[in-house]
Amino acid sequence: MSDDVARVTKVRPAGERVLHIRFAGDRHDHKLDLTGLIARSAHFAPLMDDPASFAKVAIIEDGLGVAWPIQTKWGRLDVSASTLRRIAVPD
Repeated sequence: MSDDVARVTKVRPAGERVLHIRFAGDRHDHKLDLTGLIARSAHFAPLMDDPASFAKVAIIEDGLGVAWPIQTKWGRLDVSASTLRRIAVPD
């Protein structure tokens, strides 16, 4: 993995808590199961039992992350591209 800032170029839902995601510079999609992230975080708890909202994932801020149409007490429900990249390509 390079030192460049991670950017999402494509994202689509692939199940209740799974995303197919592509990062800038990649030639293929990564399949990310976000069940663990959602289960461990109060921030993402609204997605646990809401597959309709999970399916509305969208790229934000020129690929610096993805977000869902849910407001929490912390603001917009989103996750950075760098966090997603760490999930997709662990050390």
